Amino acid sequence: MPKALLIAEKPSLMRDIEKVYKKMNLPITIEFASFVGHVVELKEPHEYKPEWKKWNLDLLPMMPERYEFRVKKTAASVYKNIADQLKHGRYDFVINACDAGMEGENIFYAFYKKANCKLPVKRFWTSQTTEPAIRDALNNLIDENDLLIKNLRNAAMYRMIFDWLVGLNLTRAATVKGGRTIKVGRVMTPTLAIVVQRELEIQNFVPQPYFQIELDLGGFKALWFDPKTKSNKIETLEQAQAIMQRLTQEVTVADVKTERKTIFAPSLHSLLELQKEANKFYGMTSAETLKVAQSLYETKKLITYPRTESKHLPTNFAKTIDRNLTAIQSMPQYSELTTSILQDKSRVQKIQYSKKYVDDKKLTDHHAITVTDVKLGSKKLTPYEDKIYQLIVKRLLAIFMDPYVVDKTQMTFTCGGEHFKATGNVVIDEGYTVLYNAHKKKQVESNLPALAVGEKRSVKDAKVLSKVTEPPARYTDSTLLDAMFHAGRFVEDKALQEVLKDAEGIGTSATRAEILEKLVAVGMLTRDGKSFAATQFGMDVIDSMKHHDIVSPVLTAVWSKKLKDIVDGTLSSRQFYEDMQRYIIDSTANFKAIDMEVAEKEVVVVGVCKKCGGKVIEGFKGYQCTTKGCKFFISKVLMRAKITPNDARKLLAGKETREIRFTWKSGKKGKAKLKLEDDQLQFVFANPKQ
Repeated sequence: MPKALLIAEKPSLMRDIEKVYKKMNLPITIEFASFVGHVVELKEPHEYKPEWKKWNLDLLPMMPERYEFRVKKTAASVYKNIADQLKHGRYDFVINACDAGMEGENIFYAFYKKANCKLPVKRFWTSQTTEPAIRDALNNLIDENDLLIKNLRNAAMYRMIFDWLVGLNLTRAATVKGGRTIKVGRVMTPTLAIVVQRELEIQNFVPQPYFQIELDLGGFKALWFDPKTKSNKIETLEQAQAIMQRLTQEVTVADVKTERKTIFAPSLHSLLELQKEANKFYGMTSAETLKVAQSLYETKKLITYPRTESKHLPTNFAKTIDRNLTAIQSMPQYSELTTSILQDKSRVQKIQYSKKYVDDKKLTDHHAITVTDVKLGSKKLTPYEDKIYQLIVKRLLAIFMDPYVVDKTQMTFTCGGEHFKATGNVVIDEGYTVLYNAHKKKQVESNLPALAVGEKRSVKDAKVLSKVTEPPARYTDSTLLDAMFHAGRFVEDKALQEVLKDAEGIGTSATRAEILEKLVAVGMLTRDGKSFAATQFGMDVIDSMKHHDIVSPVLTAVWSKKLKDIVDGTLSSRQFYEDMQRYIIDSTANFKAIDMEVAEKEVVVVGVCKKCGGKVIEGFKGYQCTTKGCKFFISKVLMRAKITPNDARKLLAGKETREIRFTWKSGKKGKAKLKLEDDQLQFVFANPKQ
């Protein structure tokens, strides 16, 4: 009987496939292994040629003749175990069970090349992890030479190489020209440009005064408007006062329109939607949300795979959705509601067949994020884990609840020949929104009385309101992620807009948060409360590069179209590579000619060195002494925890830091404070027995 090694992209998927395989009677013997995402990466420049270690314009562009991989430090043991298993397992072929998409191909074949594996490959291909889908994929393994798979593999490799060439060559050219580290990337730079554009709009904004006229009609208010332009703004005080002169002591109802709006629960969460909601409700950054969701998925097993672009469930998953609801039923605050949903079989069935929430055609590599059938039970969640889990629980419950129904009424009045408008809402059924009462804004609109056309109403008071136009709001995590997803808005060409729409903007759900954090880390963006602001450095970078296509999402659109053409078989890999080489040569030459004038890096002094008494400043990777020869250094990341400038200041002042959450080598997490003793970091535990 043929023997194969199946390699999944992550342990959870491996376990799901293995569980189904054991129930089957396949004519092959399968053993199982799993990556943890990417286990290898492209080599650094100096690993190809020692001279490429120097950041020198004369050495650019760096374009290796052959692209080679190295093992990621964080995945060395995983790589070694699987490579050894392949070497000694006497397998007839390998099964690639990485995610069904371009990135899954990349993860598998990068490892396959690095491990110098020569075994034939079969492709396990499904975007669902339900038992029927896994069973079907195992019964119908695809040959590695299948044209679509082959093209997808080539596109995946060239996308990775393209990003390597763009990032390293243009970053080095910009850094040498600018005199400080200037990160450049296909997604990073246009994202920075989006924020810089908003920052310039705010800086160049000139407030314009305007006026409004408000009538108090006893219990509700009405605002003046121009029936031709529909605007309620009056340019000058003189115009407003002239209108006031024409007003009488009563208004006449000119029109009454009431429209009933029925709003159904939103779709389930994609990672983007979860990040936006967590930012809106709790001010959590996109990186924090992803980290917490990953923990709920990997460690707690409470939610499904979080790095997904999809907002829909597969049909087979929906068929057993009562298991997921039963898991929620064990939570006291949702027990009564979930019980009533489960008892109403027709309600559950209606959702199982609703294309709004369940649609196999709208799945990406993974389905929407939702709860698993694992009960919360006695599992201890951190405050952030609890918040994110609750959001996911509510989103699932909401789709089984009644819609939000509201009557929106608009009344227009005439008074002395002028027109006024009042609006009001009457909630008929709160529906699913009762789940979100804690997050609702206070109702500012009044309920309007029942008035008929032609009816008169006395004016209690009339006044002129003096107002000023507001500048556009800065981006938050929520609005900036949305801008990245809808990057086509920043492109004029209709065809390229469509390409970006198909590509779902710039970046992916898995990388956008990391890119935002990088832009903050390198000092191009800064966080101001919940908002992002471009620094002078970031603005200088974009200003210096403004004539280069790297600042626009157009670059991503053009090359995404070429990659799609490879997948479709209308563009050869050879042609793509030749186009890519020309682009890198031209772009690097353009960057070499740029006059890169950027603000000098601000030196942040955090304290005095414990070794030599010199100044300790904040660097990119940590806090270091400025005295030549002194090696005093505190890393910014210690056991997966961030050491902030404030922590460093306390340490250098001889104090203990705040309590920090660390991750030990075993994977166990725990809290401790830090202190410096004889210039060495020491842990301080609340419980000395730790």
